Amino acid sequence: MSKSDVIPSVIPFKFSGRAAEYFKIWIVNLILSILSLGIYSAWAKVRTLRYFYGNTSLDNSVFEYHATPWTILKGRLLAVIALILYVFLANLSPVAGVVLVGLIVIITPWAIWRSMQFNARMISYRNVRFGFYGSMKEAYKVLFFIPFSPIIIAFLLAVYAFFSLDDVSDNLLAGLAVMAVFAMYLIVPLVQKLITVYVIAHRQYGQGKFAVQLSTLKYYMIYLAVFVWLLLFATVLMLVAAVVMYLMGSFEVLGSLEMDDPDAVMRAAIPLLAVLAVPLFAINVWIKSYFEVHIRNYVLNNVHLDDVLQLGSHLQLGKFFMLNLVNTVVVAISLGLAYPWAVIRLKKYKIESSEAVISGDMNLYISQQQEKQSALGEELGDAFDMDLSLGL
Repeated sequence: MSKSDVIPSVIPFKFSGRAAEYFKIWIVNLILSILSLGIYSAWAKVRTLRYFYGNTSLDNSVFEYHATPWTILKGRLLAVIALILYVFLANLSPVAGVVLVGLIVIITPWAIWRSMQFNARMISYRNVRFGFYGSMKEAYKVLFFIPFSPIIIAFLLAVYAFFSLDDVSDNLLAGLAVMAVFAMYLIVPLVQKLITVYVIAHRQYGQGKFAVQLSTLKYYMIYLAVFVWLLLFATVLMLVAAVVMYLMGSFEVLGSLEMDDPDAVMRAAIPLLAVLAVPLFAINVWIKSYFEVHIRNYVLNNVHLDDVLQLGSHLQLGKFFMLNLVNTVVVAISLGLAYPWAVIRLKKYKIESSEAVISGDMNLYISQQQEKQSALGEELGDAFDMDLSLGL
């Protein structure tokens, strides 16, 4: 039978994790990590990831996570030593602190690159390992040079002005700095798209390779839609605020106050702030949900593994928003104790809203032997709080 005769089968991902089970893992991890001054965190990380991967299945086969706590702990201890050295030298000399910050920025792409290699290699499905073969050169391109290109260009222009002009005004330097920051915001959608393509298109499953086709315009349209929604919400809130202040007589109260008395002004504005607190909170959750739903659905619906597998995602904005809203409220009310429950609900919905359209034999892939690498890169990322988020 030829490939053209194969009838594609749509197989949904399934998640079997339960809040009660994860709560036991989470609370033990939390207590032991505190008592061990963070040393147990390596074991906590492995237990957590093994639980989530082990409860995620596709076509009745679960995923596995293979990292060992000792491997992660070694890298994490080295990262902690590096952090202590940074704090010591920064306190000893401000110049040394600035230099070290610069070095941290420079090595960040390397740390993320090593992290992606390590994390991919630690995951398997049906005894076939995943992998990541992206180059360090490409990592520096999408994680450093392109994102920081406005600052680099502004710096070079400032240097040129300093050596070519007789008098370099502070306004000129301030203008260059403002334009650089503004340009960095403008290229955020482009940078996110490039990073997403780099991370996904260089992953492999055994000897099979993933690919993804994404449009830069689509990313800008999603960001533009978020901006328009924010403007709409802001306009509605200002109108509501004006109506509330009028009905409560706040305009008269504020008009009679001395504006140089901030305490009196704040007391008069408290009722208004109380009224707006709830919608502001809901708007924040809605915007985040809107962004994640559209990014995740768009990206996963364009990911495929050779000509054998096509991923899909169908998150629903309304349902995802309510899930995030309820999760946030319940976790806050429970003082954090409901966190495992919230995580399980979120994981289950996101995973079970994903599917794989399989048009070939997944068993044809053969696990590829890959060179062992240390966990230093991954744990440097953890220690310096560097998280490569794709909006997925």
